[in-house]
Amino acid sequence: MQKITDKQQSRNVSLRSLRHNQRGVMLIGLLLFMVFIGMIIVSLLTLLAAEARMQIVDVNQRRALYAAEAGIEYAMRLISEYALYNSFLLGLSNYSETVETGPGTQCQINIHIIGTDKIRIKATGISQNFAKVIEKTVEYIDVAKYAVYATGKVRYIRTIPHNKVMENAKYFPLFDPDELREAAKPYHYYAGNLTINGIFSFIKDIAFVEKNLTFGKFNWLNIGNFAVGGDIRIKPSWLIFGVTSGVMYQFNPGSRFQCDWQFIWRALSGGIITNGDVIGTSKPFWPFRFRVYYNRYKIAKFFKYSVNGGPLIFKSTQVKIY
Repeated sequence: MQKITDKQQSRNVSLRSLRHNQRGVMLIGLLLFMVFIGMIIVSLLTLLAAEARMQIVDVNQRRALYAAEAGIEYAMRLISEYALYNSFLLGLSNYSETVETGPGTQCQINIHIIGTDKIRIKATGISQNFAKVIEKTVEYIDVAKYAVYATGKVRYIRTIPHNKVMENAKYFPLFDPDELREAAKPYHYYAGNLTINGIFSFIKDIAFVEKNLTFGKFNWLNIGNFAVGGDIRIKPSWLIFGVTSGVMYQFNPGSRFQCDWQFIWRALSGGIITNGDVIGTSKPFWPFRFRVYYNRYKIAKFFKYSVNGGPLIFKSTQVKIY
């Protein structure tokens, strides 16, 4: 009996030792599992934090780019409006300004004038500590520097000063005809042809003629601008001369400006902008051709209705983003 008891005791001790070892192994396994899960959680948190940082970077970079784009638009508008009141853009050379473009964003604008027909704009958009730069180089034509600007031929016209003419122009200034119509209404909008026979014709700002405009032989003095969808014809005046003060603008392709021969002269103080031909006399071998006394102020003032908001046509553009 004593021997059996010893064996049982020995077996009980072995069982307790085995159970203890099993609990140790399970504890180690549990610890390893927890470490593994912890590593996964830490990796996920690190990945999520990195993704959140990337999203913040991406959002700020996009906001900086939008700020730079807004800065470019602001600078282009500034240049157009500056040209309304200034014959040369040299006053904008090395121009710098910081503008607010939205909540938490701004743009640093730098303008450089290159020669007589090119502008470089550098716009640096900033959001938080992130920046995006757009550099835009633009070639332009200043329509208001010409007494006569036409996409067709210009013949038998005398400008004062001499040779202020652009013919066969590849680019034509863009206006919104509906805006011109509204500006002319209600008193100076004409749905068809218009013939002005009165000695005096005074227009507050602009007259809009859908078809052809004719200045009759009894007409002597006109003040105002004319936007015409068809042809313009100026007949000989029964007086020695006839004068119009303003801008004559023909927007439809193939338009024709024609002045009949006049003893002494017919004249315009302002400018002609025609999407077609300009003919200064019906008798080219006779003296006394149509005269245009160049007036930049009147031409530029008319361009307040243009899509660009000024007399400049932006004909080509190079853009860099970095």
